[in-house]
Amino acid sequence: MKLGNLELNRPLLMAPMAGMTDYPFRKLVLTMGCALAFTEMVSAEGLLRKGRSLLGICPDEYPVFVQLFGADPDALAEAAGIAEAGGADGIDLNMGCPAKQVVATGAGVALMRSPGRVEQIFRAVRKRIKVPLTVKIRSGWDNDQINAIQISKIAEDCGVDAVILHARTKKQGFRGQADWRLIGELKRSVRIPVIGNGGVTTPLLIREIIEETDCDGVMIGRGALGNPWIFGFGRPEFSDKERDIRPSIDELEQVIRYHFSLIQSCYKDLKVLKEMKKHLFLYTRGLRSSASFRLTLAKIRERELLFQAMRSFLDWVRGENHADHSGEQQTYPLLDSN
Repeated sequence: MKLGNLELNRPLLMAPMAGMTDYPFRKLVLTMGCALAFTEMVSAEGLLRKGRSLLGICPDEYPVFVQLFGADPDALAEAAGIAEAGGADGIDLNMGCPAKQVVATGAGVALMRSPGRVEQIFRAVRKRIKVPLTVKIRSGWDNDQINAIQISKIAEDCGVDAVILHARTKKQGFRGQADWRLIGELKRSVRIPVIGNGGVTTPLLIREIIEETDCDGVMIGRGALGNPWIFGFGRPEFSDKERDIRPSIDELEQVIRYHFSLIQSCYKDLKVLKEMKKHLFLYTRGLRSSASFRLTLAKIRERELLFQAMRSFLDWVRGENHADHSGEQQTYPLLDSN
């Protein structure tokens, strides 16, 4: 897939997610096979006030797009120029966020109700930057106002390089079934690349959305949290289309330690512990007795104790995986975090 002057050799992208797609997580997923990562949503007005420091981009991550939100064409264009100068490999315009505080300002998915303003924004930003420009949209406001194809054709006419379609309406939010049929219809309606998004949480679903819609790429959101291995789709270990790859405990620990090293290089002490806990909750979901482990984790106040608890739990899981469970089921013993 080609986005302007940027060529991607794999079809999987990491969605921008508030509180999640910071530098450590972006760097991790790019290492794991993600073709393109996006920053957390950045306010255009905020970027104009605070400058490049708000971006959080590091020189060793590539490629990374900055996702901007706002409703003023001039402010978005100027913010896009700042992001480009600050190292962004591309700009993504958010026209799909359903959050009340965003919609109330006329930004996010609210913009889809104003095609004239959408065109003004596309033209202003496209004129201001040379790097690739994409837009993330939804199906529409509700089932009676489905206009993703209309907005996408405006984007194509204004020189936008690709459209990312989250195939749910504003009214749905993140609930209910994503309508992948609309992604296929959009793909047949425009010449620029179409990236499908919504409800793609496993390798099997990656394959299904590509086969059903013929989309050029797939954007992964919640399916990558605690599971960056999902970006290995297309490698030999995914040859069995029914298989949802799971790492060994050794692989899991290796990736956790790498991720935590990135977190420690990026944040100060209190933030480090908070971020580590958040991701450790996600990494250990589905493991035997993970609920008991989370109770221990919640009480920990020191970084070294967190590492000790993690090692103890993963060693326990290794042992349980090789144990004979023909008798009584074993439960992970709660640790004394004091």
